[in-house]
Amino acid sequence: MATTPPAKAVINALAKLRAKLFNNVYNPTNVRTGNKVLRQRLIGPTVTNWYPKQLIKVREITDMFPEFKLVNQQEKQRFEDIAKRKRRGKGAPKKGKGKRATISSKKK
Repeated sequence: MATTPPAKAVINALAKLRAKLFNNVYNPTNVRTGNKVLRQRLIGPTVTNWYPKQLIKVREITDMFPEFKLVNQQEKQRFEDIAKRKRRGKGAPKKGKGKRATISSKKK
């Protein structure tokens, strides 16, 4: 006895029912849907937990309590270094007087 294969409509209906039962996506045309990527676990929380929590900065404390007149030593040292460089002629140029501005003025 030769058995005939089931009709295409029956196979499609069975695949649709199987997808519904097992919580899968029914995709009869085999088009790429990206479900594999969407099922993956998100990495956002892992990335954020990698870095340590930010400590409060001196700037935040001085802004919260201006009456104490606290001084940030690192910022003070940075200003002193900038002043030293300017006295030696190594400071940053004034706005509009940099290398690009001098090149374009030489061309004219």
